[in-house]
Amino acid sequence: MGPNAERRVGASGGTKAMRTDDDGAMMNAEGAAGAVDDVAAIRSGLESELIVHDEKVVFQGDDESQFTVIQADVSVKGRPQDVNGDGVVDVAEGVRTHPILFAQVRGGQPSAVCVAVRPDGRLLLARHWRIATDSFEWEFPRSMGEPGEVASRTAERELETEAGLASSSRRLLQLIHADTCKIRGSVAVVEVLVDDEQIAEVERAQARLGEGGDSRLAWMGVDEIDDMIASGSIMDGITLAAYTIWRAQAA
Repeated sequence: MGPNAERRVGASGGTKAMRTDDDGAMMNAEGAAGAVDDVAAIRSGLESELIVHDEKVVFQGDDESQFTVIQADVSVKGRPQDVNGDGVVDVAEGVRTHPILFAQVRGGQPSAVCVAVRPDGRLLLARHWRIATDSFEWEFPRSMGEPGEVASRTAERELETEAGLASSSRRLLQLIHADTCKIRGSVAVVEVLVDDEQIAEVERAQARLGEGGDSRLAWMGVDEIDDMIASGSIMDGITLAAYTIWRAQAA
């Protein structure tokens, strides 16, 4: 085991190798290595038939997210050039290319979703109005990353911003792609533990200010969240994916 690894006793009494990411977040080393091996086995020998000839930015917003639309010009390997087909003929390469559009934010800097857990096992959900869906949505706190910021720190920062809470520890669970077809980038799923004293301190501060707490925030048990999912009350895909991963890792 390396200098950043330690042994932890699992629920079954065995030991599990743990390691940390570059910023100290705990990761299951055995699980991480196994996941890489599994992905490698699935992808081994597979080769895309698409050949990317060029990529160019066709739109870039000046908003905080730096929302960018990229056009990739691609051709299909082994397909004879059809002069009467759709697409554009690349004279230099002698092939017919087709445009594929996709988006990215913050130049591809990873985002993070925060699975905040208190000692009694309840998880923090936040309710936000989302203009894209024209609806209120229950979600785990999440944020786009800052340049050079480690993803686990992004999750902690968002928890501080969203709920005024600091973490007692954090653990990077997995990276996910929100939409493999149309979004270039990844989202880190981070478990963040919050102790009761932290929560009590925030509640005392709110009481001193005459505030009754933030109605947008709610601590929910797993049974309550399961019921919300079953009834369609949680529709955010990143939250659903993060919850599934957290449940699988906690099992």
